Amino acid sequence: MKWISFYSKIREWLRFSYAKDYYSASLLNQTITEDYTYLLDEIRGKKVAIVGAGPSLTKIKEIDADVIISADGATNYLVSKGVIPDIVVTDLDGIEIFPDKTVYVVLAHGDNITRLGKVKEMKYVIGTCQVMPFGRLKLFGGFTDGDRAVILAKKFNPEKILLYAMDFDSDYIGKFSKPWYGADVPISWIKREKLKIAKNIVNEVLQ
Repeated sequence: MKWISFYSKIREWLRFSYAKDYYSASLLNQTITEDYTYLLDEIRGKKVAIVGAGPSLTKIKEIDADVIISADGATNYLVSKGVIPDIVVTDLDGIEIFPDKTVYVVLAHGDNITRLGKVKEMKYVIGTCQVMPFGRLKLFGGFTDGDRAVILAKKFNPEKILLYAMDFDSDYIGKFSKPWYGADVPISWIKREKLKIAKNIVNEVLQ
């Protein structure tokens, strides 16, 4: 399975633990009582906007789309401007606001075990993981919240995918990427490498 092999390589590179990835997935699976994957059918045949948390997020004037998918912390900004995302793709390290009608595609991994409590704030949750999926968990693929959102949208055959604030080549990390930033911050070498991977994934999906 392509993505299982990919995650194995990522764990080796970043020295993440498979056991923690699996444990996090197990905890997320225990919190899910219904399979809301069918709600993602709203993507089919629609013009879909993927909104990232890059520095250009605050410069967006208008989002021209039928379905809005936000990546993690971008949700906080969108909601503050009165824009409620239809779908949020998140690994829980940026999102702090949880609109009731939004569908949340949540990734469990070894580094967000302590954040899984946020799931209780969400009504419609689709659990995903980066180990072989089990129970109610899915594996759509991808690396960062942004490229996982693109993969998710593509899987459900939209008419068109538009990208907003997906600033893969920026020298800064957007202040909405993490709630504790408070301002755009210079990008670290490891974040730059992660964004290179994410950009390659997006280019491959959208080509």
